[in-house]
Amino acid sequence: MNHHAIDVHTHIVPESFPAYIGRNVDVPWPSMAPAHACHCHVMIRGKVYRTVRQSAFTLEDRLADMDRMRVGVQCLSPMPELLSYWLPAEDAAVLCRYLNEQIAQMVQRHPTRFTGLGCVPLQDVERALVELDYLVDVLKFPGVEIASHVNGVSIGDARFEPFFAAVAAKGACVFVHALRPAGKDRIVGAFSEQAVCFPADIALAAASMITGGIAERHPDLRICFSHGGGAFIGMVPRLSRAWKVNAKAAESLPRDPAEYARRFWYDSIMFDPELIAHLARRFGATQVVAGTDYPFTLDDPDPVATLEATGVDAATLQGFVRDNALRFLGR
Repeated sequence: MNHHAIDVHTHIVPESFPAYIGRNVDVPWPSMAPAHACHCHVMIRGKVYRTVRQSAFTLEDRLADMDRMRVGVQCLSPMPELLSYWLPAEDAAVLCRYLNEQIAQMVQRHPTRFTGLGCVPLQDVERALVELDYLVDVLKFPGVEIASHVNGVSIGDARFEPFFAAVAAKGACVFVHALRPAGKDRIVGAFSEQAVCFPADIALAAASMITGGIAERHPDLRICFSHGGGAFIGMVPRLSRAWKVNAKAAESLPRDPAEYARRFWYDSIMFDPELIAHLARRFGATQVVAGTDYPFTLDDPDPVATLEATGVDAATLQGFVRDNALRFLGR
């Protein structure tokens, strides 16, 4: 068995950002600043947003970590905050183009070890379609990373349907990551939004793709939800029950919500092999892919070992580690 995993969930931060040259005022344009050894600060409005390891942009460090983790290929996507849906659309388009070209340069340096999941300014669907054309047709990325919502509007909203239709038509894939999640004001204690709120936010996104009808209208869309879909696995039986007993819900969809849930892909960042195995039983062993959230703190430092610990048979494990990701990426 080939245990050199394809990691669908990793992020990059460029070593530097271009200076802001737009026409708008008080734009939260990112920049980089030195930090302690082997780290840099991502700065927004002159304040530290996050401190990242230099492996966020230094490929030699990243490759060494990949070898240690038994990861053969990483899918490179921007740090989610850099999706920048809150920027003026024309500024976000410039930033997305820069990030996509940075990822493309990384892929070009090591084409057998990296592939790209780019970004688009989804707050403006027309501009997003332009950038989608560029990252798929010119840069040859297999797909795109988007957030769970765009400024509070779930991705399953009808306004985003042209984007998903275009993705499906191109045969590209979509990786969905939680960002600025709902419920941050209700965190109690010394835990981060990534630990408490991300699982709920990604579940809301997955549910919206079903309840909004986009999954029904685009059955060939390949879409993967980060963090194992978060709380979605517990939400699906309730969606199915509502569809069976609520006339309006039944009228809105021609099939059980669980059927759509089994079309989606889910990464393995659940930190519990038994829960990953349960995810595979509920949604299909072919729909689970390896993910780490590299290079951030709340990551899985040994993804292959985590998947081996699920106790599945060799063929299923090979799917988790590589083959399912190949299908997701359209390879």
